[in-house]
Amino acid sequence: MDNLLYFLLTDTVVILSLIGFIAILTVQIIKKKNLGIPVYVLLFIFVFGLYLFIPSRYTYLGFSLQKPDLLEKAIKFSVNPYEKRLCNKYIAEIYANDVFNQGIKDGNKAIEYMEKALKGEYSKYSSESFMLAYWYSIKGDYQKTVDLCNILNIKEGLPLRNAYILNNEYAKAITAFSAKNKSTENFLKSALYKEIGNVTEAKKAENIAKQAYNSQMKNIKEKSKQIEFQEQTKKYKTVKAYKNWLKEQAKEFHFE
Repeated sequence: MDNLLYFLLTDTVVILSLIGFIAILTVQIIKKKNLGIPVYVLLFIFVFGLYLFIPSRYTYLGFSLQKPDLLEKAIKFSVNPYEKRLCNKYIAEIYANDVFNQGIKDGNKAIEYMEKALKGEYSKYSSESFMLAYWYSIKGDYQKTVDLCNILNIKEGLPLRNAYILNNEYAKAITAFSAKNKSTENFLKSALYKEIGNVTEAKKAENIAKQAYNSQMKNIKEKSKQIEFQEQTKKYKTVKAYKNWLKEQAKEFHFE
């Protein structure tokens, strides 16, 4: 189910339940008759529909305001498995990204809540599972990263590259690069080739990286942006520099 569709459906149920609840009470007051069993059943259904408003609002506010505590309340009150999964996913993403700079970034909590959201169904939720594999790679959990990528049948990508590099498996790290990758990341691919003594392929990868670098630099007009781009590229120049960057990422995620 699409997240927007979930909110729309829930709001529709709540509104229809409110209308139905008011309609039944109005009719009963006007007619002044005792409530029959069918009416009680309808009232129960409408009250249940109205109840859905509570966890759905906590979900919406928790996501909009990036507040894990509100999403925790949504999980507590929710009776909808999809809603619970969605909240756990949102909490994981908040702890991983901390968009509002609340100082709550926590990689271990991000992993914990994403695992709760997925419940082992990694293949069913491939994009979230790939994200989880990336977090495990930053944490330095080689086995978890590789296992997840195997489940997802992923042979290339950032999680595998990180895991192999941290484990000093440079030849395997090279295979984790896509052949279609023509970006400045090829500086790192070149550095990996140098580590295993393949000078010819190292030069080819370096030339691809230089072309990408020069092309992007031409498109950046502001000096400050050029300096920022240069700094971002530095981590790809040597394997050591990339490992240091991964260590900094681990610290940022509070894995260390």
